Amino acid sequence: MNEVSMTRQSVLLKLKQQERENRCEMILAAAQTLFSKRGVSGVTMRDIARKAGVSVGFIYRYFPGRTDIFVELFEAGATNLVKKIEIDLKSANPRPLRALARTYVTFLHENMPFFEMMAHFMLEGNLSDTALKRVNGTLRQIMDKLEAYFDGGRTEGSRVLAHSFFAALNGVMISLVNYPGRTPQEVRGRTLLLAEAIAEQFSRGAKE
Repeated sequence: MNEVSMTRQSVLLKLKQQERENRCEMILAAAQTLFSKRGVSGVTMRDIARKAGVSVGFIYRYFPGRTDIFVELFEAGATNLVKKIEIDLKSANPRPLRALARTYVTFLHENMPFFEMMAHFMLEGNLSDTALKRVNGTLRQIMDKLEAYFDGGRTEGSRVLAHSFFAALNGVMISLVNYPGRTPQEVRGRTLLLAEAIAEQFSRGAKE
């Protein structure tokens, strides 16, 4: 094979890879919209295909099933969240827990489909054992970062504080996200205010 043929083959392979990535993104975007509103149990592969404007068979070329799509989306969102938390961990903020609360809540507001998917999962949890193991592993990464704020999670008490903090912030989000009569900006402001209040209380608990 001469150099020209090799170059042409390389270009074709790159184009095919790009085409595959574009198709996957199209499927993932459609699925995320549906999962965020209905959860995993309320969505079928046919629903995703209809939303993406493709056939069901087309989706099966890229994903074995709907739970695989859900897990891939969840892992991507959680990875981005962990990166945000890591940035906070490296900063020299004098009130690190308050900064973390703002970072966490702000991320969820800016990535609402991810939060809605996470909320559905927490309320339903109806995934296969394999998918559940992957999602729990992803949540474990988030918890590891949160525990770093509470004595590095080295004691049972610090781990309990970290888990309680996580639950409290998610509870505020769930309680206020669709609050009637409030604009999205008002809801976000109120959520941040309560998140900071929670952080202050947990900061005191961590020192005791």
